[in-house]
Amino acid sequence: MLEYLKNFIKKSIKALAPLIFIFLCSYLMYKGSGANINNKNIIIMTIFLVFLSSSRKSFFFIVIPFVLLFFIYAPIGLTFGEISYKYIASVFSTDVVEANEFISQIPIVNWFYAILIPISLCIFRYLSKKYNINYLKNKTFIIISILVITYNQSPFYFIKKVYSSTTDVVSELKKLNEYKVHNAWGKSTLNDKSKYNTYVLVIGESVRRDYMGIYGYPINNTPFLSKVNGVVINGLESAGTNTVASLRLMLTQGNINKWTPEYNYNIIDLAKSAGYKTYWLSNQGYTGTYDTPVTAIAKQSDNRYFLKLGAYNSSNTSDYALLPEIKTTISNKIKKKLIVIHLYGSHPSACDRITDFDKIITVKDKRYKYLSCYVNSIAKTDDFLSQVYSMLEDEYQKNKNDTFSMIYFSDHGLSHRLVDGQILFNNNKVSKYHLDVPLIKMSSDDYQHDEYNVSKSGAFFTDGLASWLGINNEKISNRYDLFSNESDKEISHYRVKLDEYKNDPAINIDNL
Repeated sequence: MLEYLKNFIKKSIKALAPLIFIFLCSYLMYKGSGANINNKNIIIMTIFLVFLSSSRKSFFFIVIPFVLLFFIYAPIGLTFGEISYKYIASVFSTDVVEANEFISQIPIVNWFYAILIPISLCIFRYLSKKYNINYLKNKTFIIISILVITYNQSPFYFIKKVYSSTTDVVSELKKLNEYKVHNAWGKSTLNDKSKYNTYVLVIGESVRRDYMGIYGYPINNTPFLSKVNGVVINGLESAGTNTVASLRLMLTQGNINKWTPEYNYNIIDLAKSAGYKTYWLSNQGYTGTYDTPVTAIAKQSDNRYFLKLGAYNSSNTSDYALLPEIKTTISNKIKKKLIVIHLYGSHPSACDRITDFDKIITVKDKRYKYLSCYVNSIAKTDDFLSQVYSMLEDEYQKNKNDTFSMIYFSDHGLSHRLVDGQILFNNNKVSKYHLDVPLIKMSSDDYQHDEYNVSKSGAFFTDGLASWLGINNEKISNRYDLFSNESDKEISHYRVKLDEYKNDPAINIDNL
């Protein structure tokens, strides 16, 4: 009896040992995918891998590629979360420098977790062969497996997410490349609101307004914006949580119900239909095999200037490098021009954005080093805007007919994350304040500084820009005013979802 018990325990250990490692592999795969951990899903994944591993061919041609896909994404999933449209879109619109900065944000421990995935699989394979274990010959194992699998769960969930997200992005990008975006606005006219000669639209990058002095942050990193005459809106909600997701909606008149863009109804073509000469000056990359949605809109401009012409020619270029071209464009005597300036701003990693800027604040506590870079990057953008405003003001002083109006807003905000003892500020997770971005207008005939605490939705941004430009078109509502002291009546589905997230307020790094 004792001998039987010893043999039973010995056999059980041999049978369970491989299962422990394949279960660990499954757990790490799900955790690395960024999905919510679910015990049933992990068990199903384990069963799935065990069944396929019973065949040599299926192990090498299905299991290994399948596991490697999870292994490759795991460092990203552990850091930034579940794969989605926005991450796949970012891959298609990211250059070498941005990729390096993106990778630098991944903690070392997450690479360690990822490596454990193939190691666990190899140990499972080794032990199974060593002890000559074939789980498919065990009827109890098969019955339990069938019962578990009958639940409405799927080990292919991650693969489906990869496929659907990639398909959505590639489909959209192919559409942009297969046909020329045509102007669907028809004929537009100008009304009496179109009273300026030069309109400048400055698109900031990754700026959350609660980190700006003008919106109450205790460090004055916006001395220019805090004093300049104009209108400050405290309540603009961007249309997405990353650049592509946001600007493809804010710069086109998209489908509000489906939350999809309409590239043939973009702000550049609208301005051109009303007789504006259009310019697009950018410190964002003009990248790749596919045009990004933002690039597709930019290409509609009469004149384009990109500091980065593609992934292989990209570098950590300062926004200041745009200033000479901006000055030349502003001094152009063409009447009625719209100049769009797309900044690199506070894009992660923010410390790389301020290498040519005298910092307004430093911190002793290394925990807040990155946040100090972020606060300083906003100060740099404030200085940049001050210089552009001075160029416009100089032209106006030379000729009073050279009136101007300039808008500054940002594409999206960011969220905090503690990594290796340092608080980072990036797109790793969605924050309750992820859509809270600045919106400020300053014009040559503004004689006071007004601030309005009103809610404005990025979903109606193109209508608001049309009103600012003084454009009449039957397809837009020229009654909508981005800078009125009235809140929008409609609340986007994004805002409803974000209200469910925990608080993630700005952190005061003064005196740290």
